[in-house]
Amino acid sequence: MKHKKYLAALERGVEHWNKWRKNNSSVNPDLTGINLSSYILIGIDFRGVNLAGANLIKSNLGSSNLDGANLTGASLTGASLTGASLTGANLTGANLTKANYRGAELNSAILSLANLAYADLRAIDFTAAELSGANFSHANLNGANFMTAKLTRCNFELASLQKADLTNANLTRARLNRANLERANLNQANLTEAYLFDANLTQASLIEADLTEANLSGANLTGANLLKSDLTQTFLTEANLREADLILANLSQADLSHANLTKANLSQANLSDTKATISNFDRSILTGACVENLQINHQTSFSQVSCKYLYLKNFQEYRIPEDPNKHLTLNQFKSILESLIGSVNLVFDTDINWTAFLNSFENLKLQYNSQAIEIKAVEVLPNRRFLIKINVVPDLEINEIRKYFWQKYNRALTTLEQDQLVPQEDFKNQNRELNIYEQN
Repeated sequence: MKHKKYLAALERGVEHWNKWRKNNSSVNPDLTGINLSSYILIGIDFRGVNLAGANLIKSNLGSSNLDGANLTGASLTGASLTGASLTGANLTGANLTKANYRGAELNSAILSLANLAYADLRAIDFTAAELSGANFSHANLNGANFMTAKLTRCNFELASLQKADLTNANLTRARLNRANLERANLNQANLTEAYLFDANLTQASLIEADLTEANLSGANLTGANLLKSDLTQTFLTEANLREADLILANLSQADLSHANLTKANLSQANLSDTKATISNFDRSILTGACVENLQINHQTSFSQVSCKYLYLKNFQEYRIPEDPNKHLTLNQFKSILESLIGSVNLVFDTDINWTAFLNSFENLKLQYNSQAIEIKAVEVLPNRRFLIKINVVPDLEINEIRKYFWQKYNRALTTLEQDQLVPQEDFKNQNRELNIYEQN
């Protein structure tokens, strides 16, 4: 048998094996598929050894050296790897269920598709490790180091990651539902399309993290630091963001329905096209936030909010009040909120072609078969720009309404230019036409 010679050396004890390896440093033992279940191998030298498919169930590999070893598809269920070194080891597809890794070194190891469910991995160093598709469900990863690790599509459901360091880690589409990430460091982590349903992120740090299209529904983000984070199209329904730091965060098109943002700091945050129906912003800070097409309703609460000024358009355009030396009054703030309820804001960066506008507006009403869609107000902004507010039926999709209008408006402009039909009516006639629509 191909393993006979190696088994004989192993059965004479770890000291004999290590001495043999030292004297035969040019030999790389091939232990593919070997059965070492329940073996006591404390301190064994398995550097660079091929252990692909090996049976190491319940074996004791404490303080062993497995640097660069090939453990592809190996079974280490219930094995002890306390204090072991696995730097650069390949554990692709290995079964590590309930294994004990206390104090082990896994720097730059490859654990793609490995099964580490229920494993004890407290304070383990996974720096720069390749862990794509690995299963960490129910694992204890408190204090683990995942800096720059590749964790795409990993399963961390119900895992404990308290105070874990995931700085710059790639967690794209990772599953972290109901995981405990209390005080974890996720600064600059990529969490695009990650699942964090009901996750505990209390006081977690997510500075400049990318959470685009992630699902944080029901997540607890109390006191979390989300400074400059990207939350574009993120689901935060029923999330707890109490006292969260969202300064300069991008919440464009995010869903904050039923979310709790009490005492949250949203200074200079981007809330354009954000859905915030039945949300709680009580005692939050909104100074410098962009509220372009912020979707709220009468059940959205803004009690005792601190807000010195707002922007009506993205990229900090159209400051209200315009004078930088003035602050919003309470009545001005309430007026802005009231204008956002059930309305679509259309900002024209150039002069309006009123013929194209009225044609597009009529098409909009026909598309939604609703007489309730009507012009609410026309405001002149700085540099001869216009803001037109359109009342819409509650529950209609505001983004779709706006998209449909601009498609029709641009198409009408093109048609008019081609036909050289660009009417130049005076402003009084334009207002007369608009008033007719307002009265319908």
